[in-house]
Amino acid sequence: MSNFCATNSAANGPCPRCAVIGPQVGVAPVRPHRPTAADGAWQYCPNPSCSVIYYLDEDIVDENEVITKVGSKASAKPTPVCYCFAHTADSLARDLEVNGTSTAKTAVKAAVAEGFCACEHLNPSGACCLPDIHRALKNITSRAAKPNSA
Repeated sequence: MSNFCATNSAANGPCPRCAVIGPQVGVAPVRPHRPTAADGAWQYCPNPSCSVIYYLDEDIVDENEVITKVGSKASAKPTPVCYCFAHTADSLARDLEVNGTSTAKTAVKAAVAEGFCACEHLNPSGACCLPDIHRALKNITSRAAKPNSA
C-alpha cells in the first residue's frame, strides 16, 4: 500500500516574512489559490502568526489570497481541521458531544487506509490531516474536562 499522506519534509529556505523554515509542498496545493503560480519547490509557512501561507523564494501567497481558511492560522470560526473530508473544530466537537467518541476520526482513518484522501493537494501544509484531527480532539476533550473558573 502506498502512503497517501506522505509529504516531502525537505526544506529549501526560510519564509521571507518570518524566517521560519517550512516543508516543501510543491506547486499542486498552491495552484487552486494562484492558478498562475510558477512551477517549483513551494514551501508552506507553519508559523501561526505569519500571514504567509506559501512561498517560493521571495514569491509569496498570503492569507488574503487563499480560497480556504488555513486551520493553524485561522482565528475565526469555523476552523478547518481536515480538508479532504471537510471537518472543522466545531464539527469534531459536535461529533464528540453526540456520539461520546469521535466517529469522524475513525471514518477518516478508514478512508485514508483505503487511499481516499488528497492531503497533499487539499491541506495547505501538504501533510496528512490525521495528526491535526487527533490534536483538535485532544484540545476539545481537555477544554471540556476543565471546570469553568467564574
